[in-house]
Amino acid sequence: MQTAMGYRGKDNSLNTIKRKNKRNIRRKRANRIDFRKLAIIGIATVVAVVCGYAVYSHLPFVKVNKAIAAGNKYSQKAEYDAAISSYSEAIEIDSGSVAAYSNMASAYLSIDDSESAKKVLYDGWQNTESQALLSNYLTVIMNDAVNTINKGEGNIDTILSVVNVLEQDATNTDAVELLNAAYDRCFSVYADDVNALFRNTDPEGCNYSKYSDMLVRLTSVYEANPSEELKALLLKYAVPASDSFTMNYEDAIAYETVLANIENSVGSSNEISSMRACISDAQNVQGVFAGIFAQLDVGNVDELRDFVVSEEYVNLRNIFLNNEETPQENTTYVAISREAIILNRNDGQFSYRFLDFEENPETAGVITLWANYFEDDGVQRNSISYEPGAIDGNLYPHTKYTVTYLKSYTNSGSNTKVAKMNYRLSTAITDENGKTTETIVGDWGGTDEYEMDIKTIESRIRA
Repeated sequence: MQTAMGYRGKDNSLNTIKRKNKRNIRRKRANRIDFRKLAIIGIATVVAVVCGYAVYSHLPFVKVNKAIAAGNKYSQKAEYDAAISSYSEAIEIDSGSVAAYSNMASAYLSIDDSESAKKVLYDGWQNTESQALLSNYLTVIMNDAVNTINKGEGNIDTILSVVNVLEQDATNTDAVELLNAAYDRCFSVYADDVNALFRNTDPEGCNYSKYSDMLVRLTSVYEANPSEELKALLLKYAVPASDSFTMNYEDAIAYETVLANIENSVGSSNEISSMRACISDAQNVQGVFAGIFAQLDVGNVDELRDFVVSEEYVNLRNIFLNNEETPQENTTYVAISREAIILNRNDGQFSYRFLDFEENPETAGVITLWANYFEDDGVQRNSISYEPGAIDGNLYPHTKYTVTYLKSYTNSGSNTKVAKMNYRLSTAITDENGKTTETIVGDWGGTDEYEMDIKTIESRIRA
C-alpha cells in the first residue's frame, strides 16, 4: 500500500513539474520579440507614411503653395520670368489664389510690363472678386497715367484709362484730381495740327470715337454717382482743350447729340452752348446747299444760274454781306464743303467754318459764297464759285467755275449794246505748273450768249 501510494505521489510530482515547464515555455514564447511581425509592421508604417505624404503633396492647396513659394524665391533672385512661370502654374491649379495673382503682377511690374500686370490683376479680380486685387489694378492704371503725362505723352487713351478707374470707383478722389490735371496736358499733344485731334487717319491715333466714348462713359459715371466734382469734370471735358480743331461733318453731328445728353444730365456752359450753335448752324447751311451739290456732283453746272438768285442763297449771302451775327465765321468768300468743319474758340465762344479746297484737296467739291458789295447801276451782284472734286485722285487740271448775276451790257444784233440783267460764267483751269487758262461767257444761257475777250475786260477794269 505504501509502495503504491509512494509511487503515485512521485507521479504527481512529475506532472506538476511538467505543467510548470509548459507554463514557463509559454511565458518565454510570449516574451520573445517577433522580429518578423515588427518588420512587417514597420514596412507597413513606412508605406503608409510615404503614401500619405504623396497624397498630401498632391493636394491642390499644397501644390499651389509650393508653386507660389518657388515663385517668391525666383523673385528674390530677380529671376522674374521663372517667377511668373511659377505663379502662372499656381493659377492654373487654383484660379482663386489671390496671392498668386498679386505676386505675378508684382513680377511683371518689376520688368516694367504694366500692361501684363494690369491684365493679371483684372483677371484675378474677375475670378476671385478680391477688392485688394481691384485696388491694386486701379493703382497700376493711375501710376501708368501719371508716368505717361509726366513724360508729355498723355492723350485721349490716357484719359480713357483714368475714366476706367472712376467706372470701378466713382468716389476715387485721386482719379478726379488726375483727370483735372490731365485736361490741358493730354489735349496739348494735338495742338500743333488742327487735324490731329479728330481727323487723324492713323488707326492707332486719337479719333472722335474715343473722345465720344470717354464723354459717354463719364456721363454714365456721373449719373450713377452724382457729385459736384464729377459734374465739373464732365462739363470741362465736354469741350476739348484746344482753341482750334477740325471735325468730320458726320462726327460733328454725332457730337451735338452727345453734348445735348450732357446738358440734360448736368447742365450747360457758354462753350457747350456755342459749340451746339455752331453744329446746328452747319446743318442749316448744309440744308441750303444739299440740292445744288447733288446737281453739281453729276455735272449740272447750269443749275448754278437758278441757285445763285434763289431766296435761300441770297438770304444766307446777306447775313455775311451785312455782317449779321452768326456762328459761321464772317468772311467775304465763304467756303461750303461737306467733309468737315473747323471749330475755333475766342473768348470762351466757338465759331466755325467749312474747309476750302486748299485745306481739303480730297473734297468731293467746294462751293464758295461771295459776300462782297458790288453794285451795277444800283443793283447788287449775286456771285458764286464751284470747284469740283479731283478725278481719280488727280488734283490737276483744277477747274473753278464762277457764276455772276449782274446788270451789264450785252450785244443785241448789229453790235447794239443793251443793258440788262444777265449771267456771266467764268471757267478757270489751272495745270500742275500753276498756269491758269480762263474763259468767260457773257449772257450765259441767254439769247445773246457770247465769249468775252479777256484782254478787253482787263483793259476796262484798269480804266
